Amino acid sequence: MERILVVDDEINIVESFNMVLNDKDFEIDTSYDGLDALKKIRQKDYDLIFLDIKMPKMDGIEVLEKIMEFNKDLIVIMISGHATIETAVESTKKGAYDFLQKPFGLDELDIKIKNALKYKKSKDAFKKLKEEVLQSIEIIGVSQQINKVRELIQKYSNLDFNVLITGESGTGKMLVAKQIHLKSTRSDFPFITINCAILDDKNVDKELFGVYENNRLISKGKLHDAEEGSVLFDEISNLSVEVQSKLLKVIEERKFNTAGLSSEIDLKSRFIFSTNQDIEALIEENQFRADLFHRINVLSINIPPLRERTEDIPPLTEYFIKQVSILYNIREKTLTNNALEKLIGFRFPGNVRELKNLIERLMFTVEKSVIDADDISIPDTRHTKYFSELLNKNMTLNEFQNESEKIFLLKMLNDYKYNIKQTADALKIQRSHLYKLMNKYQIPLPSKKAEND
Repeated sequence: MERILVVDDEINIVESFNMVLNDKDFEIDTSYDGLDALKKIRQKDYDLIFLDIKMPKMDGIEVLEKIMEFNKDLIVIMISGHATIETAVESTKKGAYDFLQKPFGLDELDIKIKNALKYKKSKDAFKKLKEEVLQSIEIIGVSQQINKVRELIQKYSNLDFNVLITGESGTGKMLVAKQIHLKSTRSDFPFITINCAILDDKNVDKELFGVYENNRLISKGKLHDAEEGSVLFDEISNLSVEVQSKLLKVIEERKFNTAGLSSEIDLKSRFIFSTNQDIEALIEENQFRADLFHRINVLSINIPPLRERTEDIPPLTEYFIKQVSILYNIREKTLTNNALEKLIGFRFPGNVRELKNLIERLMFTVEKSVIDADDISIPDTRHTKYFSELLNKNMTLNEFQNESEKIFLLKMLNDYKYNIKQTADALKIQRSHLYKLMNKYQIPLPSKKAEND
C-alpha cells in the first residue's frame, strides 16, 4: 500500500485530497505545518509528498530543502495558490518532481498522483538495477591496498574533478572508473568509454566532437552522448601528441566545436582517465605533454598489482568460482590449501584478469569437485621451452647462470610488454640496474630493435 503525506495549512485542501484518495488503496497522513511534516518524514517512509509553498513557521521551499538533505529520492509535488514560473523552476531545481497550482480539479489531482507513483516505481527499479550493477562490478579483496582504493572511490565520486587511475594491465582500472561514476550524482547519466588506442588525427573529431555535413548529422560524437555523465579515456598514454593537444584545449575551456556547426558546445560531463604506463617517463621522452598530465592528474588512484597484495587471491578465487558457476549453471568447485598456496606463489603478470582466466579454465578442465595443486599449471611459453633446453646443454655453471638469467629477463620483459618500470618493480630492482642487465645481455627495447632492423 502506497503511503502519501499531504502538507498544507488549509483544511479544505486536505479534505480535497481525502475525497480523491479515500476510495483508493492509499495510506494518507496529513500535516498542517512544515516542522510537523519533517518530523513525520523522519519517522515514516512515504511514496509521495504533497507540499504547500505558503505555510506558517517554515515555508514549503525551506521544507523541500530539508527533505532533500534527508532523502533526495523522495517524490515531492509542490502546491501553491500564487504560482509563478520562477517559483516552479526554483522548486524543480531544489528537487521537486512536479508542481500543482491551486485551485485544482479532482481529475487533475488524480493524474498527478498516478504519474508521480509511476515515476517512483521506475525510479526504484532503476535504483535496484544500479545496485545490482554495482554488485556485479564489486571490487574484491581484503588487503590494505584494495581497501584504500575503495576509500578513494567513495571520497572522489562526488568531487567534480578529473581523476587519473593508474595500474598495470588487468588490475581493474575499468571497474574503478565505473564505481566512481555509479556512486556519483551523475549516475543517472551515461558512462562513456573512449578507447584511446583507436583515436588518431584522422578520426578524433568524428569520434569525440561529432560532424555535421550539409545540415545533416554524420556523427554525434561521444562527448555529446555523455551529456552530464562521465567520460573515461581508457589508456590515455596511447594518444598521439597532436590528439593530446586537442584534448587539452577541451579540458581547459570546458567546451568544444562540432565540425559543420558555428556555435560552441559547453561540456557538462566529468572526465576520468586510465593508464598502465609511467606517464612521467613518457614526458621525459617527449611522448606525453606535461601540461596535459597536470590537467588530468588532479585526483589519482593507483591500483597495486596482484603480486603486491597476494592476500586478495583467495577471496578473488572464491568470487570467480561462484561467478562461473552461476553464469554457466555448473557445480561449484573448491581448492585445497595446497592449491591456494600454489596460486599465491604465482606472479600473475596479467593480474586479476589472468587469475580470472585461470580459474575459468580450471572450472571447465578439472573434472573433480576439489582442485588440488597438481591440477594447476601456467601454460608453457617459448621461454619455458628455452629453459628446458638449457638444462640439457653441456655448459659450465657460470655459463648456465648467465644464460638462465638472460632467459628470465626476456620472459619478464615480455610479460610486462617491455614496460621498464613495471618489469623493474616486479624484479624488485632499480630501473638503472635493469637497463644495465639488458645492456649486458644485448637485449634491446622493441623500438631500438626496430631502428636497427
